[in-house]
Amino acid sequence: MNLVDQLQIQYVNLTDTGFESAMELSAFHAQPFGYLNGGATIAFCEAIAGMASNRMGQGAYVGVGQTVTAHHLQAMKAEGVLKATGTLLHGGKRNHVWEIVLTNEAGQRISQVTVVNALINMAKKD
Repeated sequence: MNLVDQLQIQYVNLTDTGFESAMELSAFHAQPFGYLNGGATIAFCEAIAGMASNRMGQGAYVGVGQTVTAHHLQAMKAEGVLKATGTLLHGGKRNHVWEIVLTNEAGQRISQVTVVNALINMAKKD
């Protein structure tokens, strides 16, 4: 089982400049007091931003997480669905910068995350 399966990511809709995704929350995503663990939120964002960079690379390059900056704005219980909307801020030759807004089912902003992916050229040999 991979990280995407473990996190219970329901879907990822990718476009050329963004994405939408959702993660079904459970006790797996909770910290000891039942609230959503910030680490689960960050892992969710890094995974889906990587998928988006990989789609853009079309096999020529892959995106690997380089920097993640997260601002957790509101606590929520680890239940229901966490929705993510990502926007490509910079699509360069060496990196991609993604801005991701995470909301609960009521549309309230829970977190704002920026993911920077380094791009690795798949044609180069190490």
